[in-house]
Amino acid sequence: MDTSTISYRVADFLKKHPPFQAVEDGDLLQLSAHGRVRFHEANEYILWQGEPHKLHVFVIQQGTVSLWDEKDGGAVLRDVRGPGDMLGVERFNGAPWVLYSARSASDVVIYSFPASDFEDLVLKYPYARRFIEAHDTVSADFEWVKDTRAPQDVFLHDVVGRKPLESCTSQTSIRDVATSMLATGSDAIAIVDDGGRVQTVATIHALLAWVAEGAGDVDQPVTRLLQGVPPAVGSAASVTDGVLAMAEVDADVLAVTSDGLATGQIQTLVTSRDLARTFGDQPTSILREIRLAPNTQRLLELNHRARALVPRYLTSATSLDWVARFAFLTDVSIVKRIVGLLGETTPPACWCFCGAAGRGESLTRHAPQLVLVAEDENSLPELQQQYQRVVGALAECDYLPRADMTFEPAFFVASRAEWQARYEGWLQDPVRTEMYLARPLFDLRPVYGSESLWRDVERAVVGAIDREFLQVLANDCLASLPPLTFFQDAVVEKSGEQGTVFRLEESALRPLVDVGRVFGMAAHKVLGTSTLARFALARTLLPEHESIFREASETLRILLWQQARIGIGQGTSGSELPPSLLSRHDRHVLKSGFRSILSLIEFTSNTPWFATI
Repeated sequence: MDTSTISYRVADFLKKHPPFQAVEDGDLLQLSAHGRVRFHEANEYILWQGEPHKLHVFVIQQGTVSLWDEKDGGAVLRDVRGPGDMLGVERFNGAPWVLYSARSASDVVIYSFPASDFEDLVLKYPYARRFIEAHDTVSADFEWVKDTRAPQDVFLHDVVGRKPLESCTSQTSIRDVATSMLATGSDAIAIVDDGGRVQTVATIHALLAWVAEGAGDVDQPVTRLLQGVPPAVGSAASVTDGVLAMAEVDADVLAVTSDGLATGQIQTLVTSRDLARTFGDQPTSILREIRLAPNTQRLLELNHRARALVPRYLTSATSLDWVARFAFLTDVSIVKRIVGLLGETTPPACWCFCGAAGRGESLTRHAPQLVLVAEDENSLPELQQQYQRVVGALAECDYLPRADMTFEPAFFVASRAEWQARYEGWLQDPVRTEMYLARPLFDLRPVYGSESLWRDVERAVVGAIDREFLQVLANDCLASLPPLTFFQDAVVEKSGEQGTVFRLEESALRPLVDVGRVFGMAAHKVLGTSTLARFALARTLLPEHESIFREASETLRILLWQQARIGIGQGTSGSELPPSLLSRHDRHVLKSGFRSILSLIEFTSNTPWFATI
């Protein structure tokens, strides 16, 4: 057969698999022209662990290859690879020799390409370079919006452009402020002192409210319209920094100051209308409408709008933090509005989230798990009824029901003293009290009501943590291990067993969350924190092991991205999914994440680190 014909066939095959889709046809043909075909019968060694790198890299054309860690005379299965997968590319990530032995599990056909050609013709493409790097390191920056800048990469100054700062003093009249707004089209005017520091702000909304109340003398000072000091951010703030700062306090306007503090010199004002240039459906508008919703039907619609916005902007690792925060604020706002719509006098209590919602890691419509901390026993009957009504209203808002509760609903409403006693019992005797059932409750975060009740519970938790408990908790992390790999449309477990469902939450997210909880407790900061924050604490406690926790953080972002993307798209919680919904690239990145999770678990259960903290 003509050699050029073979080159075209090889190039056509490569084009079906990552990272070769990113390679131009001319480069693929040149690579294929220097390639060779190799055949291996079943159970033959293709590569030996520890041997020097060969002069070629290999792409499996057909058949199955297994990778084995054969150190210390044993043989541990590390991966299973099939058509389109590569062998020998770890050289490009600095590996000094072959990391794992590769054996054919069936008859195998392999394309062999000179390593120098592969580096020159393939790795010059950024996508291909990132793909190869993912063989040995975890990077969540693998999905990007191609035609627009992500909002976390847009500065607020870019949004407002050269719009001049509209300002006045506290002695300026309401008439003059209204005239200025009409002349400039401004939605807000800053009230500043002699040093250029913002004292407060006058807005269109405040002016209309003043008129609605019957108005008065338009020549009186504008102080009649003042609404308090607006939230402030620094000059380097992004659009998402501004969105979250406004959303936290339900503000219509944001001050950009020289140092990010309200006392700094004001540089410009940013309004919700300014943000509309970046967002189609504005996060701040959704949250404001939730707070004013007249009924649960309207909350249902706003819940769907909020969840539709999540995958639109969840485009990379750097977007996850602010999008997750927006989803958390959505859930909090809906719960607060439901309590308000019930229209009842509430006894002193603190509404909390626990589990994924308590960690700020719930991006789908999976209902937040509510916990109610009452001031005393006397109010429990009334609060139990209100709790049930709020849970029922969440269902009316089209939240997905929880099927993972380990306690009866009545358990989640208790007095402060009862919660303190429960936590102390779990911490002092975790085995007999079956503390593992209560692990989500160690993610408790206050969202509404008397926060001092939550702080009393937090102090009880911190005071009861000791080294012996941490060792038990760390050892328990070995109970949940990640899968080994993906092979075709199956998930391969460590035992070699294959399944048709990827249990994303149980087998991948839970191990990360459990380990994060260990290090949060080691730092005496567990309640009210996210898994990412706990890994950041771990990096501070154990700086020499920073890379382990950095990769764990990246893996967590990847998993939450997949859970949100598929869960919202499929109308599920994203806890379980068929591998067929994952692209080849997705699976490749997740496989690196599985190795990161396993390394983290092995490190955590290895108790010598306790002596260093």
